[in-house]
Order: sequence, then structure tokens, then C-alpha cells
Amino acid sequence: MSLLYKDDVGVNIVISTSNTTIPASAVITIDVEKPGHDVVTWAVTPSMLNYTTGVITYTTVAGDLDEVGLYKVQVHGVFTDADEMSEKDRFTVHETVGG
Repeated sequence: MSLLYKDDVGVNIVISTSNTTIPASAVITIDVEKPGHDVVTWAVTPSMLNYTTGVITYTTVAGDLDEVGLYKVQVHGVFTDADEMSEKDRFTVHETVGG
């Protein structure tokens, strides 16, 4: 992943769920702990998820990367017979150049 900067929009963040097959009926979200420790949820649409490999490609929108520092992301999957969380991934958001 290339460097991420505060307020970046349109950047792809790729996250693996460690599941190799995800049913279409699953509800998948990304729980995000921002550097200030607020936790938000990023919605995952079917077009972001590869149901065969379990890889999510989330594209940032305005407000997603609004803090500088360490972000912790965790995939949350709700299935018909289970409610599961992935391992946490981490990435750092840097101050905007000239910011």
C-alpha cells in the first residue's frame, strides 16, 4: 500500500478476511478505530468483496481518513449461523504535505 495522507479520497484499502469463501447472504462491514480512538463502521458493498478469495477492496470517501496517526481495521461478518471478526490490520495516515 502506498502512503496514505489525511483527507485522501479515492484510495483503495485492501483487506483480507482470511475466509476463502463468503456466502452472498453475509453482511460484511469494516470496524475502524481511528487514531483518536473513535470507532466507526465502513459499509462494504458486494462490488467491494471478492466472495471467492475473501478480499475486500474499500475505496475511501470524504471523512474516512480525517485524522493523522494509526488506524486499526477489523472485518466484521454476520452469517446465518455465526458472527465473526477478522484479525486487526493497521495502517498509518500521514499529515498532508504542506498541512
